[in-house]
Amino acid sequence: MGEWPEDFDMPEQVFVRDNPDASEIAARDEFNRNNPPLTGFAVPEDLRTIELIKRPWRNNKGLWFELAENRILSAHLAELAPGTNSVRHRHTTEAYLYIVKGEGYSIINYDGQPEQRVDWSEGTLFSPPVWAWHQHFNTSETETARYLAVQDTGLIRHMRFHQIERHPTQLKIGEGTDYVVNAVGAGSAQPAETT
Repeated sequence: MGEWPEDFDMPEQVFVRDNPDASEIAARDEFNRNNPPLTGFAVPEDLRTIELIKRPWRNNKGLWFELAENRILSAHLAELAPGTNSVRHRHTTEAYLYIVKGEGYSIINYDGQPEQRVDWSEGTLFSPPVWAWHQHFNTSETETARYLAVQDTGLIRHMRFHQIERHPTQLKIGEGTDYVVNAVGAGSAQPAETT
C-alpha cells in the first residue's frame, strides 16, 4: 500500500504542454500572489465559515493554505454556491477531498472511460485519481457546499510534473483570473463503487 505499481502508466500528455489555453496554473499562481495562502501551524478560523475569495477560472470561491512550512503537502478550501458546479478539470497531483459542509456529488472519469458519480455530504472523504477528469456539483438550492482539498502539489511542482487542465468543453471568456466559465455539467454517470 502506498507504493508505485510496477506497471504504473502516466499518460504521455501529462509531460507535454500541448494545450496552454487549458492550463489553470497561471490563474492559480496569480490568485496566490494577490491572495497569499494562509500560513502558520493552524488555520485561525472555522473552515465552515472562513471568508473565501472568488476564483472565476474554477467557477467557485477558494483560499489556499501553506501550513507548517510543508514542502510537499498543500491544501485549499473551495466553496460552491447553491445549485452550481465547478469547472471540469484534471491535475497531476494526488488529492484527498474532505467535504466540510453541504451536499452534492462529483463526476470522475478518464478519457474514453465511463463517468462515475460520487455522492457526498458533510464528513465524506474521497479522492479523484491522478489525471482523471472531475467536476463537483452542489445539489442544494439554498446552501453553499465546501470541500478541503489536500494535495502533494509541492513535490509534483518540484519534479516539474505539475499540470492543471480544464476540460475542452469548458469555455473561457476574458483574461487573467477575471473571466467567466461556461461550466457545463457532465452527462449521466454511474455511481462509484465504495468498499
